[in-house]
Amino acid sequence: MMPAAVGIVLAVGLSLPAGTIVTAVNDLVPGAKDFRMQVIHKAKDEAEWPFVAESGVLACAKVLNKPAVYFLPEQKPEATRAFVLDTDLLGMSLVNMGMTDVLKPYGSLEALLKRITPFVIMGRRLCAQPPGTSLTGSEL
Repeated sequence: MMPAAVGIVLAVGLSLPAGTIVTAVNDLVPGAKDFRMQVIHKAKDEAEWPFVAESGVLACAKVLNKPAVYFLPEQKPEATRAFVLDTDLLGMSLVNMGMTDVLKPYGSLEALLKRITPFVIMGRRLCAQPPGTSLTGSEL
């Protein structure tokens, strides 16, 4: 799981506003021990599953004291960084620039929002758990 944590930390760094990097990094960017993670899988008949991969890790950490949600797909070769999930679609697309193989095709922005919102909500609930939490079932 260490490569996953590194990929998530990289995504966090990319998602911070440019001016915040100047301040103390330890106060802004969480370390691997600060993440909460949950393994998720596509249900057999789930039509609204937004991801190309059929399973992966949903993760959350507080960035600038706000929950930040990530998806790390289970794939070969292993993903190099985590995919940021957010209901702010413009911000999400900017942070995830170049990552074109994570989301299944969608017909409209509304359809995309409908598909990812439950995972953003679940990820934010995950952030309410103690840092370092790792869930393997559908507890949330």
